[in-house]
Amino acid sequence: MKKTVLLVFLLAAFFYGSQAQHNAGRNGKVLLIASNPSVSKQTGWPIGVWYAELAHPYWVFSEAGYTVDIASPEGGEIKFDGFSDPEDASRYAAFDYVSLGFKKDESKMQLVKNTRKLSDVNPDDYKAIFVCGGQGPMYTFIDNKPLHDFFTSFYLTGKPTAAICHGTCILLKTKLPSGKFLVEGKKWTGFASSEEQYADNYVGKQIQPFRIEDEARKMPNSRFLTGEPFAAFAVRDGNLVTGQQQNSGEAAARLVLQALEEDRKRYPTYILVHGAWADESAWGFVRNELAVRANVEVVNLPAHGIDLADGTKQGLQDYVRTVSSVINKQPGKVILVGHSMAGMIISQVAELQPAKIDKLIYVSAYLPRNGESLSAITNRFLNNKPIDIFEFNKDYSLVSIKKEAIPDLVCADCPPFMKEVLVKYHRPEPARAFNDKVKLGQAFARIPKYYISTSNDNAVPYALQQQMIRENGTVRKTFEMKTAHLPFVVVPADFVKILSEIK
Repeated sequence: MKKTVLLVFLLAAFFYGSQAQHNAGRNGKVLLIASNPSVSKQTGWPIGVWYAELAHPYWVFSEAGYTVDIASPEGGEIKFDGFSDPEDASRYAAFDYVSLGFKKDESKMQLVKNTRKLSDVNPDDYKAIFVCGGQGPMYTFIDNKPLHDFFTSFYLTGKPTAAICHGTCILLKTKLPSGKFLVEGKKWTGFASSEEQYADNYVGKQIQPFRIEDEARKMPNSRFLTGEPFAAFAVRDGNLVTGQQQNSGEAAARLVLQALEEDRKRYPTYILVHGAWADESAWGFVRNELAVRANVEVVNLPAHGIDLADGTKQGLQDYVRTVSSVINKQPGKVILVGHSMAGMIISQVAELQPAKIDKLIYVSAYLPRNGESLSAITNRFLNNKPIDIFEFNKDYSLVSIKKEAIPDLVCADCPPFMKEVLVKYHRPEPARAFNDKVKLGQAFARIPKYYISTSNDNAVPYALQQQMIRENGTVRKTFEMKTAHLPFVVVPADFVKILSEIK
């Protein structure tokens, strides 16, 4: 391959990789709802949320790739029941290392000190809610109609809706718009009367003002279930999930995850494909935010980032196979998004798998016609003018950008620290894919296409972007962002807003 074949315009995004932890929050958000502090009229104790009923679900959801927020009816700081603290003098919960780790994490304690006020929460931002228990809910939740209404409204969306232990006391009064109890005819559980008796015996007095199981069995068509005392026990009936007591937090959370997996069908699925000299972390600034109301999968192309494939042997068809493999794992159609060089990839994928593609979104990307290669497009645009910023290996199978040229070429509007990382993580790019030609026909032509252009782009110039859009002739709508080549890094919120507007 000759140097004149490759152009400055080939360069794609590279993300400031140390900014975000891979996979954290990649699946969207879950809301935990906890009691505000109160004082028990039965015992005189300060009461609140039980550690394990917040910490254990938090851990399960976080490990599964969800961002977890904490809210309370009044907002602000929440407190934990003394017996639930693994460092409490009673040593009642001394075995609870998950809660101990939560307690020792200052970032988690900041969440506890600054919970969101429930009335300020937009339920549309969450894929599931989980009402925590503790001794507080028996006073702060039982007659809290705004909480009951929030729970009912969320439940009626069909999204996973959960409550555990004494948090399930809300289900004794929560009703549907029809006036029926939400749990009428449904299987559910909560703190068992036998467990209440054990707790009362343990402290030598009646702790709670009433018993959930006793009241549940008075309800019409009650299907209240209990497991073995203090054993992990959780019940799912449709999108309603309930857990029996403090040892059931993980079990209930895993039933919620099961429901979340089944609920993926309600959301659009985005497949994000990075461009040249980049990897999947290019989408790190937008992935989590987009996942709040969508399913999001990112593709790491062969011989990019940490992938160990031999770059000298990779071409366009290898990229196409990789993207197709990700698409085929999705149950329905996908929205395929390609940045820069990836415009070539998503175009070829769409021709081969039109039944799986809902729409194509090009982001400062190459938009080819049948029989074109990326190199041919850029050479024609520059009238074969040679560019001297590329560096090749001996057989011209790999190509790099001269380090001093990378920052302003890719992200002139990035802050200095980000430019440094762009240089640090730059990896030689497989060169063959730039000369490989696409084979496109009517299948590709019929798929809805949208284009996000970047007016200050030094890598794929705005004029080239507009030329490709005109020559293609099937782009339904274009959006303009006044950025350099990485709009999803520089103004991620604006980028996600545009994606969300494309219907």
